Amino acid sequence: MSGIVALFDREGAGLDSAVFAAMHDRLDHRGADGSDQWTDDRIAIGHQHLDITPQAAYDDQPCVTDELVVAGDVRIDNRPELFDALPALNDSARTPDSQVVTAAYREWGTDCVDHLVGAYAFVVWDRTERTLFCARDPLGVRPLYYYQSPGLVAVASEKKALLALPSVPQTVDDRRVGSFLVDSYENRSRSFFEAIRRLPPAHTMTVEEGSVDRRRYWDLDPNRTVSLASDAAYERRFRALFERAVSSRLRADEPVGADLSGGIDSSSITVMARDCLEDSQPLHTFSHLFDDAPSSDEREFIEAVTDIDGIEPHYLHHGDAGIFGDEDRLRTVFDQPPHNTMHFAECARARRAREEGVGVVLSGALGDSTIGYGLGLLPELLWTGRWRHLYGELQAMGEVLDASPNYLFVQYVLSELVPPRLSRWRRRFDGDPIGPMAANPTLSPSFVDRIALADRYTDPDARGATFTPRSRRRQRRSIITGKNAVNFEALDLTFAGTGVTPRYPFADTRLIEFSLAIPPTQQLRDGWTRSIGRRALSDLLPEEVQRRPWKTFQSEAFWNALARSDDCLDSLAADLGSVGRYLDADAVGAAYERFRETPSPRDARALWRALSLSVWLETTGRNRP
Repeated sequence: MSGIVALFDREGAGLDSAVFAAMHDRLDHRGADGSDQWTDDRIAIGHQHLDITPQAAYDDQPCVTDELVVAGDVRIDNRPELFDALPALNDSARTPDSQVVTAAYREWGTDCVDHLVGAYAFVVWDRTERTLFCARDPLGVRPLYYYQSPGLVAVASEKKALLALPSVPQTVDDRRVGSFLVDSYENRSRSFFEAIRRLPPAHTMTVEEGSVDRRRYWDLDPNRTVSLASDAAYERRFRALFERAVSSRLRADEPVGADLSGGIDSSSITVMARDCLEDSQPLHTFSHLFDDAPSSDEREFIEAVTDIDGIEPHYLHHGDAGIFGDEDRLRTVFDQPPHNTMHFAECARARRAREEGVGVVLSGALGDSTIGYGLGLLPELLWTGRWRHLYGELQAMGEVLDASPNYLFVQYVLSELVPPRLSRWRRRFDGDPIGPMAANPTLSPSFVDRIALADRYTDPDARGATFTPRSRRRQRRSIITGKNAVNFEALDLTFAGTGVTPRYPFADTRLIEFSLAIPPTQQLRDGWTRSIGRRALSDLLPEEVQRRPWKTFQSEAFWNALARSDDCLDSLAADLGSVGRYLDADAVGAAYERFRETPSPRDARALWRALSLSVWLETTGRNRP
């Protein structure tokens, strides 16, 4: 991915060229193909180039005209429609995406984002209006951070560029740390530094000398519906949209790869990409194998896909990998603690893709939410009195999952009807922890009180808390949840500087909007979740993958990697160091002892977050309360 920085002097005090140069240099790992900058008396904009599309050879960012200066980390996927709509665009083969954005802004102004499909974070300096316009794509695939003071606004692709400003305090945001420790990410603007904010997904920011205006420009409407004539019509439409989502992300001037786990999402992307590519173009796949974790190993399904002609598989073995993967890179590139329990595997994939000469890796991220499991249909059927349909679906699910229909009724229907207050009371009566301690037993009670974490924490296990008879609302929440943006931001850092760009077909808004609008009976059908995807790609997906009822979870592989980092855990348990203001030493020691005897997801996640936070604070964090 490319990188951008912008510095706007709002009071006319004068820009410090050395300070701006320091900001720009902090992102030089993103500029494998060079860098450039543009400055005026009150504004400076810089761009670190990574050429990854054929049109990037003609790119010259910042893109400067008499009216505008544009810089961005941009991939526009609806180029054909924009070339039809914008007379200024006429040579698609030689027009880079930055010029598409420039033409769109010239035509529609700040409403240009309503016409763009793709992954982007960009800034536009309007030389006539003297305004700085910033935008981030609807799902937050490309990150954008900013610092705001009365006299200055600074924007960058990574927080470390903003930290180069002497005026930016480097105090860690304890509230953001608390959310991190309990896996809660619904605040979309906080970063790990109090002074730095994230521009949320689907938002723009317009900066003038005397004002800063933030606006949400895109959302999903759960009341919108699509009604087609037949199941076949839904399947054809889904397939066409999915093919477009994949093919538009194959636009690259380097070989393309795909993350292949063997699940429905990654396999669907792989087989569709293989179908879209020219026969002479191999599709590289990257798959994780866990010889010491049988419950996490999916090679049976992976090999069913790699047997297809034209696929060049690469396997990553993690038998001796510790939980950090590349700790040196963690200490130098990451300006936030990684949260993904499979961080070590993601780092290995990015590194291997670069070694194989691959420039783009397709990922199945967001597939669960975009296709949808359709399980919200079950309580909806009960709620709306369609009991015969509910009975039949539970019977069919029981056959597919080899489970009792009664168990499925309790698990997916009755549990959704229990009010959250009653659920919390029952758990308290049973002696189970509730609130933040349910998510992380190692938290320091004084820290929980200090940041009022209990008042802000929403217990994900409180069944009924999100119940609605509208299954579309449930799916919408799973798509726009703040955790998806956090995942994309972390993956951006994982790949930054490698020369490899991850792309996410399931983050295509055209596909998402259609999938949310179709009847939930297209998602859950005859006991099969994700039915529309299975049916629409039945001629491409190997039968072994198509008939998988559930995906494999990576818990055992994560636990093993964490256990192999026992030297780090031993040191942490002996001395919490910088994380001592957040965690309770006795509770950390007890969680470690339990993990060594009988690993549990709760203890393993708590220990991983403690380690991740500890390393980050010791290297890039500056905790100055």
